[in-house]
Amino acid sequence: DVGVIGVDSGWEIYVGGNGGIKTEVAHFLCKVKTAEEVIEYSGAFIQIYREEARYLDRTVHWIERVGLDYVKKRILEDAEGRTAAYERLLYALQGSVDPWAERVNKRDEHKEFDTITV
Repeated sequence: DVGVIGVDSGWEIYVGGNGGIKTEVAHFLCKVKTAEEVIEYSGAFIQIYREEARYLDRTVHWIERVGLDYVKKRILEDAEGRTAAYERLLYALQGSVDPWAERVNKRDEHKEFDTITV
């Protein structure tokens, strides 16, 4: 889970957290200045989680196991590693198909959502 909050001086990124029966508060990862940084840092987090977490492991449990300091070290202190992880995520997503793209691109099927002018 990744949460992003816009603040006056940029963006705050939170990771982990859990809703449901056993709720957990998300952990503050970092504050960044640009939307591009939000995408790179979040993407790198997701990719490192994909590579290192156990199958069906929630982010909150993975962070609990490896430690927030480890996650911060991988994302914040290793700029080259962060960029490489983000690039691996982009590569992995190249072959994926957006299940909504076809519907979104067909305007004639959106009539029920068109604006009604009174």
